[in-house]
Amino acid sequence: MPNLWGQASHYLVPFIVFVAAAPAAGWVLPSIWLLVMTALVFAKRPWADATELETAPARIRHAVQLLTSCGYALAAFYLSVLSQSLSSKVFATTLFGMIMFKILVRDYANPRRLLINLTPMMLAVAATEIPALILLLRRHQPGPILTLLAVPMLVTLLFKTLERDLAESRRRLLEARKAAEAAAEAKAEFLANMSHEIRTPLTAILGFSGLLSETPGLPGPARTHARRILAGGAGLLAVVNDILDFSRLDAGRLELDPQPFDVPAFFEDNLALFEGQASAKGLTLGATIAADVPVVLEADSARLRQILANLLSNAIKFTGAGSVDVSVDYDVTDEMLLISVTDTGEGIPADALDRLFARFTQADGSVSRRHGGTGLGLSICKSLAQLMGGDVQVVSTPGAGSTFSVRVRAYACGSDIAPTPSGVGWSGQPPVSQHILVVDDLDVNRELIRTLLQAIGHQVTEAVSGEDALRQVETVAFDMIMMDLQMPGMDGFTAARAIRSSRSVNASTPIIALSANVLTEDVRASAEAGMNDHMAKPILMPSLIETVSRWSGVRLPQAGEGPLILDSNTLHASALRASGRV
Repeated sequence: MPNLWGQASHYLVPFIVFVAAAPAAGWVLPSIWLLVMTALVFAKRPWADATELETAPARIRHAVQLLTSCGYALAAFYLSVLSQSLSSKVFATTLFGMIMFKILVRDYANPRRLLINLTPMMLAVAATEIPALILLLRRHQPGPILTLLAVPMLVTLLFKTLERDLAESRRRLLEARKAAEAAAEAKAEFLANMSHEIRTPLTAILGFSGLLSETPGLPGPARTHARRILAGGAGLLAVVNDILDFSRLDAGRLELDPQPFDVPAFFEDNLALFEGQASAKGLTLGATIAADVPVVLEADSARLRQILANLLSNAIKFTGAGSVDVSVDYDVTDEMLLISVTDTGEGIPADALDRLFARFTQADGSVSRRHGGTGLGLSICKSLAQLMGGDVQVVSTPGAGSTFSVRVRAYACGSDIAPTPSGVGWSGQPPVSQHILVVDDLDVNRELIRTLLQAIGHQVTEAVSGEDALRQVETVAFDMIMMDLQMPGMDGFTAARAIRSSRSVNASTPIIALSANVLTEDVRASAEAGMNDHMAKPILMPSLIETVSRWSGVRLPQAGEGPLILDSNTLHASALRASGRV
């Protein structure tokens, strides 16, 4: 909300001076002065955001400030010298001090501008005191002369003290801001590094526990243990994803990727992901889409899916019996998609609603709480919804259930989804077997990827470094290259650039980035290095199958025809899919 008093003061001060001057000077001159000062106030407003002296708007603003200072100096001089009223002289002294103090506070960081804007006031003070000083000298009155000379000395000392204090405060604020920015950067870097370090071993944990749980002939208890490991790893991955999203939202570094998406298919697919959880608890899960909801909307469906998944997961988690229902509507006037998730669960106490969307906070924060979680999910949902131009609200009755309502900006599109970019994907059935080069410096990662790829019928060759990959692509033709990004010696970015610039047959081979880094800047960097897709670690079998199928049989344009590289937003969406967040 704007500072109404701060805005009003620009208009009130000239009016107050007018009221004070009118009794002593009549109404004509003060009225003309008031009109001029009001015009200067309005002239300054369009350039209020200008900051650089070199820009034209800033020059205009500074000129208006100087003219304003001249106007107040003229008024104060008139009231102190030409008026015979004692009250006018007292008011003039107050006006001198107030305007000079205001100029000092505003311009103390720019000594040159401070001197320019103070000059009219100082000239007015000099024009007031010099005649009085001459008069006192002629009358041989040394006492009043000393008193008169003491006034500018005290004012100068006061101004120097204020300037020093303001400069010190500004210095401390700048140092605090630099320290805060450095701390935020260090936190973001730390979380990104920790995300990478945690995701790397999770690749082996999730991958091999998944393979172990599907091993034929595995004893029942061993299969159960493997699935427990798999579930625990998936839970840890969810925590890492939440913390990473929280960090990016907190730093304002999360970017949206609005794309057209099929609304009925979107909700059908997302509800299908939770049918198993709902059925296991005996809950009915359904969705109702209003007739006036457009079939195709444009929004960031990946982030919308993240919001919906969190709300559905919470609704099922906190509902012991009954149903979880999703209703979808559309506000044509405001172009907002409206989603409500209603459950018949235990509800939320009224005293917990205010802190429900706070970070690291849960409705049941006791040590003995029945449901786990980091307390970040709803906070992330609200932040994402606000980033998408909307919000999340909740209405709950303890013992009867809750309704979470989401509003996000979504624009109605035509009836068809935009086609896939040319060359991405495949025509007809992909080849039965692809020859894939897997480049990774960790033996366990290569072993896992090889096992997964061979399980679905592909041939795998391994490279232990970027240098090793360059040697192999010179002599063997591959259908696809899966490249780790962080490797000692030559990293994946350098290796990808070298392959793209080489004259080998693999210069047109699709390169898929394998990385535990899923930040937008990392995904963009892989695209700039010549990679065509991004698959995040830990590697999940559905994502692996989807990515390999998408690029099977694809050959990129030859040199001079332009590279076939997905834009970074599309790659980031791919990274989100692979990380399990969408």
